[in-house]
Amino acid sequence: MWSFSLAKQEPSIMVVAVNPGSLLDTKMAKEAYGQHWSPAEKGVAILYDLALTDLAETGTYYDNDKGFYSKAHPDAYDSNKISALMQLTKSLLSN
Repeated sequence: MWSFSLAKQEPSIMVVAVNPGSLLDTKMAKEAYGQHWSPAEKGVAILYDLALTDLAETGTYYDNDKGFYSKAHPDAYDSNKISALMQLTKSLLSN
């Protein structure tokens, strides 16, 4: 939701929402699940490729588990829910 909102607000900036991969070999995955599915380098590689090649497409969602651009959760495209999230965030930051 954040990425899609930012992409609309700042069209001159390349913004891509990314799932770097599920249960990568990280401390967080080990502590939470006791296992991993893929090496952490998988997540690093896609972020590197998106940042330094022409693979990135602004305003999109890249699912590294699938290995391609995909649809995000439907809420990510709901302008009312995005607006509510942004308003809530602003109110929390102002406190």
